[in-house]
Amino acid sequence: MAIILKIRRTPTAKEEVEKIILKARRTLDGKILIRDHPEVDLIILPKISKVVAFPKEDLDDEVYDTQKRLFNHLTKYGVIEHDTVQAGSLFMSMEAKISEMKEGDNIQYLLYSISVFLEEDLPYYSEKEDFEKQMEDSLLDPEEDEYTELNPARYHRQVKGTLRPNMRPYGISTIYRI
Repeated sequence: MAIILKIRRTPTAKEEVEKIILKARRTLDGKILIRDHPEVDLIILPKISKVVAFPKEDLDDEVYDTQKRLFNHLTKYGVIEHDTVQAGSLFMSMEAKISEMKEGDNIQYLLYSISVFLEEDLPYYSEKEDFEKQMEDSLLDPEEDEYTELNPARYHRQVKGTLRPNMRPYGISTIYRI
């Protein structure tokens, strides 16, 4: 179920600045889980003012780069404190402290900045999937100029290898008698 968030400039303002739609869920204890990104899951912990990025099931070298881009983006937006970005308590997780706002809701602004990051970052993954599919198609069904037709009679020869089975090898092994 998607969470629809209405962001206002001030808590008393009636007009909305922007609406965002995220694939997010709220847990029983108030945490917010965001699963939109293909490489990381984000958890917002409002009680202790932290945001944590966990890797998905497939661990690879790109997870750290994704987390770095995310937290650099959140730092640039001023949502998290730059000196609190650190490795989390779980393997390959990264966390940071959410900055306190004087005016407005910091969780709503964090969700807005995460949605902006996802809008910038997700097209890369769709292009990556298209490229991988195109490479697979070119390997499975190559173009006419990318392969040669071989004579089927030459695939399997009667005699294979350089040494025939009934021939004695040459070199130092010929001094030993069997």
